[in-house]
Amino acid sequence: MAGLKFKETHNILKAVLFDMDGVLVDSTPQHVESWNHVLTDLNLPPLTNECYFSVIGRVNRDLLSCYSKYNHIKLSKSQIEILFTRKEETFRNLIMQKAELTPGVIEWLTFLKQNDIFCSVASSATMANIVLILHTLKIADYFASIISGKYFPASKPDPQIFLAAAASVGSPAEECLVIEDAPAGIQAAKSAKMLCCAIATSFPKASLARADIILESLAERSPDSFFE
Repeated sequence: MAGLKFKETHNILKAVLFDMDGVLVDSTPQHVESWNHVLTDLNLPPLTNECYFSVIGRVNRDLLSCYSKYNHIKLSKSQIEILFTRKEETFRNLIMQKAELTPGVIEWLTFLKQNDIFCSVASSATMANIVLILHTLKIADYFASIISGKYFPASKPDPQIFLAAAASVGSPAEECLVIEDAPAGIQAAKSAKMLCCAIATSFPKASLARADIILESLAERSPDSFFE
């Protein structure tokens, strides 16, 4: 596969690795709503936006660790397992009703498929959530592979999830572009020696400064303006 030249850096790119939450789907409202639903059902304090955004892009265990410290409480193992299970069930019910593609995503996916660029999802979400969202949004067929951070010992900013995604489509790291929305994901991409395009879905542009390119959304520029 020849790949496409990325005009900004003149790199030849053969794969694009997409984060999911905040990149393919703006799911923050559903995540916060589902957490607060299960927390209040167990008579626990609600999740603050400050706590949620401090760990966005990481796994649920990191979020509950932050939540416990923030509220000065200690959750038992059984409480944690109950919270994980109920939160994911509630989230999946909500996302099936409310999932929407972020602006510009379908145009990018269509362009990349037409130009034989492999696409992979590399998300900290559970595999069940990734598969559900891709099928709900009707974009599963655009992706050659799906990688869930749940199966790695460390979450983003650890780069292993992106390195695994690159390997899954047979592309060297230097020939991959990562699309992210969170500082932890950008750091993971740069640690993996990959180019990174950040979109300001979840954080202001100033928080995404380590990315090679920063956009308000993928709709801000057409993909053919980046590639030749």
